[in-house]
Amino acid sequence: MKNKFIIAAVETVVFHLLCLYLGYKLFLDPGEARTFFDESRIWIFAIVYGAGTMLLGLHIYVNMVKPIIKAQSELEKAAEESKKAESIRKEFVANVSHELKTPLTSISGFIETLQQGAAEDPEIRTRFIDIIAIETSRLKRLIQDLLVLSDIENRKESADVRAFDIKEAIVKTVQTLEPIAASKDVKLLTDLETQATIFGSPDRFRQMMVNLIENAVKYSDTGGSVWIRTKKEGNRIQVSVRDEGIGIAEEHLDRLFERFYRVDKSRAAKAGGTGLGLSIVKHIAALFNAELKVESKVGEGTIFYVTFER
Repeated sequence: MKNKFIIAAVETVVFHLLCLYLGYKLFLDPGEARTFFDESRIWIFAIVYGAGTMLLGLHIYVNMVKPIIKAQSELEKAAEESKKAESIRKEFVANVSHELKTPLTSISGFIETLQQGAAEDPEIRTRFIDIIAIETSRLKRLIQDLLVLSDIENRKESADVRAFDIKEAIVKTVQTLEPIAASKDVKLLTDLETQATIFGSPDRFRQMMVNLIENAVKYSDTGGSVWIRTKKEGNRIQVSVRDEGIGIAEEHLDRLFERFYRVDKSRAAKAGGTGLGLSIVKHIAALFNAELKVESKVGEGTIFYVTFER
């Protein structure tokens, strides 16, 4: 008789598990089954009543439920992540299409106008060709940035990975960008610590510094200054790039490193940026396991900090 009660109890629990998996609550007679939950496991407590006043209690810890629910949770999480990734991909494709279409439309329009007779006027011809050259250069930069971003996001390291001196890399980068800054009457000023060596790709580091300094120059007022500094902090070294531009409102700071995110779209369009520069900076910093942060006040300028472990 007792065995029959035990079998009935087990059947009750198993049946209850199936119903639980299907999302139901079940109470059976003459016995009663209840579920008790916590964050890591499920307990099934079944009480089966026997003949007369006899009470048989069965307390079962069901190990098989935990992996089932964990697997289901992981599947749901994977599906959600896949949905999110697809949304990001669609947004990225839409942004790329827009960014490619804009210069191509401009180039196509000016070429068509020239073909229709505008080329006969030397002044108009020169002006239109200059615009076409600018838009072509913009298109080239966009494609180059897309390729760089693709390589970095796919964790493709530069072949040249080694220990290198930050100060030397910054000095060379500044020298390269001085003509661009001078064309806007912006001074590039440095305050660099003595030699500090880190390990990684010098090419990636220079790409990051180019993007940060170009961004600072781009949003600096004519006659302004851009400061590039390094500072040692124990076994860490911090690189900062500060401009004296218009600054960025606090609500934009969290999205600043997103692809194609622009605080001021009209000003960004005039400045000729691709919308990928700071996103590339974020990914390069991640390659170095470096800490990246930004501080800004409207009307006072912006400072980007990248801190490396040595």
